Amino acid sequence: MQVVASIQYDRYRQIGVGQGMNSTVYIADDPQLGGMMAVKEIEKDRFGNDVAAYFAEAKAMFRSSHPNIVEIRYACQTASEICLAMPYYEKGSLADRIKVRPLQLSEVMRVAQGVLTGLARIHAAGFVHLDVKPANILFSDTEVPMVADFGQARVILPTGLVKVSDVDCWMIPPETIGSATGSVMSDVYQAGLLLYSALNGDDFCKARRPAKTDVRDRISKGKYPDRKQFLPHVPRRLRTILRKALEVLPIHRYQSATEMADALSRVQLELDWRMEPLPGGGRRWTSSRPGCADLVVEQVANGSGFDVCTYTEKQGEPRRSKDKKSNWRSGLSDRDALAHLKTVFEGLLA
Repeated sequence: MQVVASIQYDRYRQIGVGQGMNSTVYIADDPQLGGMMAVKEIEKDRFGNDVAAYFAEAKAMFRSSHPNIVEIRYACQTASEICLAMPYYEKGSLADRIKVRPLQLSEVMRVAQGVLTGLARIHAAGFVHLDVKPANILFSDTEVPMVADFGQARVILPTGLVKVSDVDCWMIPPETIGSATGSVMSDVYQAGLLLYSALNGDDFCKARRPAKTDVRDRISKGKYPDRKQFLPHVPRRLRTILRKALEVLPIHRYQSATEMADALSRVQLELDWRMEPLPGGGRRWTSSRPGCADLVVEQVANGSGFDVCTYTEKQGEPRRSKDKKSNWRSGLSDRDALAHLKTVFEGLLA
């Protein structure tokens, strides 16, 4: 027996402005349930006459239910829109966080495991996500990272491939350029890009982007992102893992999200660096060490370039210089400062 009922909600304000390509998301109040939620509204005109596609995203989210995937509460429609109701997470997205600074190394590892676990569940449910980007990783009230937005998700065909369209130009997996097909390795590639952004931060990544007219060519040739460019505190083992995830040919990448997660689980962080931006384009790295003073590395703007210094610190008070003869430099360009700092960080692990 079919039951026809009505659902209503009250919009408050739009959120995630500029982060979604084909939809609008609002904070809303649900008077039936009595609480705040997020509602994604998608215009029906986007689907043309393909009525069966109206609720494809909602079905993909429902079939992929998992703690590392944003849940869907219900889906409904108006005369002109499809509406998907989800929990509202006040802690925001990964995109919000990396606009401020790169994630701390241990936080990158935690987020990576959550995202890859969520992707493994999506793949097991028969879908490829195809939109794994910082704006689509949300954090629960208990800081659990969750994959959101199934608007680009596609069903895996018997061939193991999926049809691809409308991917964010900065997140396009190389194999989809020209072929319009992808696979689970396309999500692995995007997960690699996501972690590259989390490790290096928004400013670092955006400063190295090519023009939009060149981005497809650069991606297809493996020149974007530049796999040689990382902030200097990123450990060698993490660089190696991301380079493999970002290989141009899918066969050279990790063959599943689980395989990539296993590789990351074997990384041991000897020093857990946190980076904070300083005025004038400078940077400050801190690593806390149980029972010891913190290690601090600074790249400080001096008007004609940057000074680099390394010292130990306890309770916010500098204690002593660290290897001043080999670590300290003055009047460096940003490029030269980063090159020198790579040697500094490697030396601190020796």
